Amino acid sequence: MNIQEGFIHMKDGTEIYLYTWLPTETPRGIVQIAHGMTEHIGVYNECIEALLTAGFGVYAHDHRGHGKTVKQEEDYGHFEPDVGWDQAVMDIIFVSDLIRGRHACPLFLLGHSMGSFLARQAVQLQSHVCDGLLLSGTGGNPGLLGKMGYLLATLEMKIRGAKTKSHMLKLLSFGTFNSQFKPKRTDFDWLSSDTSQVDRYIADPACGFTCTTGFYRELFKGVLSVNQLKEYKKTPKNLPIYLFSGDLDPVGDKGKGVQEVYETYQKCGIMDVTMKLYKNKRHEMLHEDNREEVYQDLIDWITKKLN
Repeated sequence: MNIQEGFIHMKDGTEIYLYTWLPTETPRGIVQIAHGMTEHIGVYNECIEALLTAGFGVYAHDHRGHGKTVKQEEDYGHFEPDVGWDQAVMDIIFVSDLIRGRHACPLFLLGHSMGSFLARQAVQLQSHVCDGLLLSGTGGNPGLLGKMGYLLATLEMKIRGAKTKSHMLKLLSFGTFNSQFKPKRTDFDWLSSDTSQVDRYIADPACGFTCTTGFYRELFKGVLSVNQLKEYKKTPKNLPIYLFSGDLDPVGDKGKGVQEVYETYQKCGIMDVTMKLYKNKRHEMLHEDNREEVYQDLIDWITKKLN
């Protein structure tokens, strides 16, 4: 196995931290991972090992404001106002182009949570980004709540500054997610039914941090944008798409939001879209107690597309 990591320069001059894992033999395909909000690629080791064992290479970077891409403490959980979301999307496209230049095999883009929304927008902007799209823990249109969040984030950003950590917006975004899981053990029970994985997340200083007003404003803007029908219609109709989530995931509104995305893709003429909801599972299917099953389902889906 060949492992490399280090900074690469984006077109705007920003450095992001990129990891590559390649199997000993020529890879059957490459999986590019776009991680979720307030985490980093280092938490995906088990999934990456499963993909490598199956003969796939993996590329992944820490988003701006996350993981090793952060060089100054104040930049943790920050997206620049008005451009941060678009920059994060373009980073995914940049890495995709890098992969295309290095490998002739098919490329699959796997986005989790926030990474799923970024990935969805990436394929809306550039049809060549990937040969298959896998979406973990995604969600539908937040509607009025999303618009209110954007307005509140704009107001707080103007009053307190774009780099101010916002506990209010964190509460607005995720405060109700834990309410359905009782008795409450931690504030992050909604992530996984595997308590060891929840405890691992809590113990990791590079996970679960509070983001800035600028970040939340960009997040609300991005999620609202990607869920517009006119944006859906930009998705290549011949792109295979696989959506998977827990049916108790609050991000996907207990499956309703995932179903909304699935049906909207179908209405827009996407010819090959599949959805799987795992019974009694939560947000992070790649860290759930049945994750070996989830990994195998991912590998099986990709293998079918290769064949």
